[in-house]
Amino acid sequence: MDHSPNIATIASQIRRDILAGVRRPHPRRGRTNRPLWPFALASAALTLAFACRAGAAQTTISISMAAAPTTPRLQPPFVVGATPGKPFLFAIPASGKAPLIFSTANLPAGLAVAASSGIISGTGPAAGSYGVTVTVTNASGSATGTLTIAAGDTLRPTPPMGWNSYDSYGASVKESEVLAQAQALKATLQPYGWNTVVIDYRWYDPEDTLDANGRYLPSPTKYPSATGTNGLKTLADEVHALGLGFGIHIMRGIPRAAVTANAPIAGSTYHATDAANTSDACPWDQHMWGVQGATAAGQAWYDALFAQYAQWGLDFVKIDDMLNNTTKVYHQPEADAIRAAVTKSGRAIVVSFSPGPDDPSWLPASVGDLNTDADMWRVVDDFWDYNAITDLPGVFRAAGTWQGTSGLAAGHWPDTDMLPLGYLGPRCEWHASGETTFTHNQQVTILSLWSIFPSPLIFGGNVQSLTTDTTTGPWTLALLTNEEVLAVNQDSLGTHAKRVVQQGSTEVWARDLSGGRKAVALFNNGTADATVAVTYAQLGVTGTPVVRDLWQRADVVGMTTGLSVNVPYGGAFMYTLSPAATGSGGAGGAGTGGAGGGAGHAGGGGAPGAGGASGHGGGAPGTGGAPGAGGGSGGGSGGAVATGGASGGGQGGTAGTPGAGGTSGPGTTGGQSGTAGTPGSGGVSGTGGSSGQGGGPPTSTGSQAGCSCTVSSGRSPDAALLLALVLGAALGTGRRRPGSGRSARP
Repeated sequence: MDHSPNIATIASQIRRDILAGVRRPHPRRGRTNRPLWPFALASAALTLAFACRAGAAQTTISISMAAAPTTPRLQPPFVVGATPGKPFLFAIPASGKAPLIFSTANLPAGLAVAASSGIISGTGPAAGSYGVTVTVTNASGSATGTLTIAAGDTLRPTPPMGWNSYDSYGASVKESEVLAQAQALKATLQPYGWNTVVIDYRWYDPEDTLDANGRYLPSPTKYPSATGTNGLKTLADEVHALGLGFGIHIMRGIPRAAVTANAPIAGSTYHATDAANTSDACPWDQHMWGVQGATAAGQAWYDALFAQYAQWGLDFVKIDDMLNNTTKVYHQPEADAIRAAVTKSGRAIVVSFSPGPDDPSWLPASVGDLNTDADMWRVVDDFWDYNAITDLPGVFRAAGTWQGTSGLAAGHWPDTDMLPLGYLGPRCEWHASGETTFTHNQQVTILSLWSIFPSPLIFGGNVQSLTTDTTTGPWTLALLTNEEVLAVNQDSLGTHAKRVVQQGSTEVWARDLSGGRKAVALFNNGTADATVAVTYAQLGVTGTPVVRDLWQRADVVGMTTGLSVNVPYGGAFMYTLSPAATGSGGAGGAGTGGAGGGAGHAGGGGAPGAGGASGHGGGAPGTGGAPGAGGGSGGGSGGAVATGGASGGGQGGTAGTPGAGGTSGPGTTGGQSGTAGTPGSGGVSGTGGSSGQGGGPPTSTGSQAGCSCTVSSGRSPDAALLLALVLGAALGTGRRRPGSGRSARP
């Protein structure tokens, strides 16, 4: 696949450069409305120059585009949080041809599962850890694994995943559009763990209506079901019926209009003027005053606000202006009050703070308080594909700062912002609606960094376009549904990654995973392809592990002392390293419903479960065996090695045949350990293979990272045509409505 710069991409970029010169700048930038044409045209000229330079040979990564098998596969997360005594909702993620039928065993009292949808609902059980056996069945087969429900204080033991409306709709999203995106999410991404829908800012605009107690109510023109004081409850109920969580964005503080009216605070004797701090205003939004969080009146305000949100059925609240870039202040008193209010609300609500700082150096000092008050918090300012406040190098800088921060607690997640991928529209506020301008290499880099860091995964593109856009939809869908990459992000061990190597523009990151495994990502942020290397000793790995290329969903052989790969510029490769196993299984085992690891990779959770190390009934012996049927990385929480077939076992042969029943998922209920066998030699990936064209030389004994790369022809775009595109883009700007002038992404 060749994705070197082409005329259409260059034209789109130039048009956006020029549009940036006529739009009203976002208030968060702190700029005036002076004309920006000179800067825009200069930017367009730079785009031209870069395009001509980039026309030279460029190596481009491709990823596995293989369709999901029809047989069922359980997908992560395999551990979910619950708050004792509060409502619980979780739809079991599973891929496979519909219809799927779900069943469970050992489900705690107070919870029930819907067989046709896999939605588990009810009331969170008493504090403790509950191993629930989950089975999903269709006409092609079944898969069984363990889902752990961890009831206690940690609501998100793995990073939250979902969709947010801002990147595609700004403040204009309507009720019907939210529901349409939720339905698309349910059909395409929820089977892989994406399970929350969030309405971003100004859902009360343009009416800005307050209730009798000074709290904003949804705009009736955008949300017609929001009649009286029921707010967003009707919409929340519809989203919950899909098995998805539902959330909103709010601004820190109390409405200025409520203070002017001195509205009474619900459930208290206080009024708005008692709680407000009129000397503490948001730098970019004029709706709110700050709140005196450390006072009884301030606490009463937040108690009343989150009591309202609990009545609406919210599961997620993103609070903006918590991390002030202008003053470099974390609003801890209000954060403390918000956490106390959520606890009192009677509902389990994920708390997210934003925006992240421009300068990442000052916020880590508050990590202890952030762990206490938030489930996730932004560590970068607005991240975009174009004209970003924080660009991709800025994300790497922030991630580098946070990976060196001590005190990060399990179940609390630094957030590198939403994913501006796919089609951003139909009403993107930041730039003209259209496909993301990130290259495929950059998109792989983004998902790799977000997954290994790990950050919450909040998709900002149009979910419907994943299936309706036949040009770029399939790529984006494959990017977002690679279950092996997502399994790293959602690994049940819940660790935070470390940067192991940084040399020039290349970096190596590693993260400990369950089952004694390790995830490793190699990044090349430079402008030329480069070899990125790390030894197993640097990674703290002994012996020669089983190496799995996650983006290709293929095993890699020949890397006996470490990883050394030619990484295309702007791109990334991502691997898991699993302990070499022994046993007589040879090829992938045929355990009953076994969760087939990627060629016998370790299962995703904890101590060895009932699946044992190697599969039962090995089939043809081989030097490591092929992946069990269903392939993919094991991700289960029961069993150090999933029963899709452990690496190793037997001698002779070159590949082994796939075992039966090995679908990706958590630990298994079947399969017995192998008996005695000789340790395998690591397995052979196919017929040895060579690296993709342009992807660097093959290793001595098998395929290198096998990036399946292509190299562009190197022909530069015609200069006359590019000049015509500049003029055409400039002329076309007069037909576009200027930007709204609303705030940058909250």
